[in-house]
Amino acid sequence: MIQYSNEGVGPFAASLLGKLNGSVIPKAVFFTLPSVALTILLRFFSDDVPDADWSPETIQNGQLWTALTATLFFLLSFRSNKAYERFWDGTTLLHQMWGEWFDSTSCLVAFSTVAMKTEPQAVSDFRHTLIRLMSLCHGSALDEIGQRTDDEEGYVLLDPAGLDQASLVYLVRCKDDSRLGFNRVEVIVHMIQTLVVQAQASGVLEIPPPILSRVFQTLSRGQVNLANCKKMVSTLYPFPLAQLTAVLLIVFAVLTPFHMSAVILNRYWACTFTAIPIAGSFALNYIARELEMPFGNDPNDLPLEDFQNHMNRSLLMLIRDESDHICKPSETCLRSYDEIKANMKTDRLYHFVDRQWYHGKRSRSKDGTIPLPGLLSGEAVVSRV
Repeated sequence: MIQYSNEGVGPFAASLLGKLNGSVIPKAVFFTLPSVALTILLRFFSDDVPDADWSPETIQNGQLWTALTATLFFLLSFRSNKAYERFWDGTTLLHQMWGEWFDSTSCLVAFSTVAMKTEPQAVSDFRHTLIRLMSLCHGSALDEIGQRTDDEEGYVLLDPAGLDQASLVYLVRCKDDSRLGFNRVEVIVHMIQTLVVQAQASGVLEIPPPILSRVFQTLSRGQVNLANCKKMVSTLYPFPLAQLTAVLLIVFAVLTPFHMSAVILNRYWACTFTAIPIAGSFALNYIARELEMPFGNDPNDLPLEDFQNHMNRSLLMLIRDESDHICKPSETCLRSYDEIKANMKTDRLYHFVDRQWYHGKRSRSKDGTIPLPGLLSGEAVVSRV
């Protein structure tokens, strides 16, 4: 998706007007040129053949052109409105899918904190398996939505080689083996659910079953959001409406030069007022076509790579040592309602960090830089498959 700024002098921004990548204006202007050329020919014909019945009175009451314009722009407005609804629904569903799946992963990591002291290795194995499966699940979901093939570069995944070979072989076969033909996302979600059940039975997740069931609900809601995204991919704008719009655009592009050359005697103004409605109508149609399918690799499509990178960063956060940190009040904590109300601050958080405590607690590496705290069992590798 193209990022741009609306800031500038007056209502226009130079970065907005001068950007061609993703713009529909060049294509709209290209399809306007034949109509402008026809307008020029008609004006010359009207000037050079005085006996021709080409007076403004003949076509000035162009009810046909007016009716055509009203019908066409109604269809274009309808299509543009529905296209933007699909675009907005697409980004909403992607955010909801990410939110549901991350929430379920975060809950599972939090639930496993209780067993960290008694079974640290089992908890570490559970967490690292979980984040790899969830990264793969989210990436595979985006593959389906974006309709990427195996020949194209995949989305960034968190160390898929960290999974056991039996799991990797099955995840490859479930999609590529024609005898199976399973949906990979459904297979991964089932793997995650099985992992959770086994972790609960082995004591890694010491949490009551009614509370644990919330995880399965959020996983399910994430799948529902994915299904709605796939519905948008498989359901195109209705063919009869698209066909009618295309036919009316062609008729409009042919009739407009005749109407403008008869109504406007000045050839330059006739060309101008021919180009503007035709370019506008073609541009609206192209915009609707761009927004109707918000998933893919086009400049105006939603940034699926960013969604995957966001998920990976969130998952990596869950396997840092700080994810098990238990927050508690400081020695100088204000506990009175009146004191707290009187000491509300607008300062940024870093203003409240005790520098002496920070410099006393942090550790430095050999080159003098401040290292990041280690993960449970080493940094997770980020790779592409």
